[in-house]
Amino acid sequence: MRSLVMLLGLCAFAASAGLAQEPTPPDSARAEELRQEVESRFAARVKEQLGLTEGQSQRMERTVRDYFRKRRALELEEQGLRRDAAAELRPGVAADTDRLNRVLDELIDVRMRYAQTYRDESRELASFLSPVQRAQYFMMRERLFDQIREFQRQRGGPRQPRAWERP
Repeated sequence: MRSLVMLLGLCAFAASAGLAQEPTPPDSARAEELRQEVESRFAARVKEQLGLTEGQSQRMERTVRDYFRKRRALELEEQGLRRDAAAELRPGVAADTDRLNRVLDELIDVRMRYAQTYRDESRELASFLSPVQRAQYFMMRERLFDQIREFQRQRGGPRQPRAWERP
């Protein structure tokens, strides 16, 4: 179990660093392999525990992957907006308040779209999962994320805040 948690942490670190979306340098190829292995094991565990049919499993995999990509794109957009805001708030340089207002409005919009992805994903999952299966899946996913965060905390790695914890 401890090795699985360690594996999860490594994969989460790889995913949080954006390695899943960008070409992987040679030294991170192992991290990508581990991330894929964790995803595969988690998908198999979900299929087994939720009693999914092959069709449900395939639809779930597509849905989860699509929404992960959407959220990742929004996270990258938010990072860019944060950099823009920081550039306007340099010490000793007057901020362009109009630009700063636009950036702040866009940040709020990105966060609202990010939250909406969870609602949309849940609705899509509801089209082929029972309410019990959907609740079990969300609980399993939250436990996985908790394990990853705990591993990262113990290793001093980056902590991935939950959506509602984000500043």
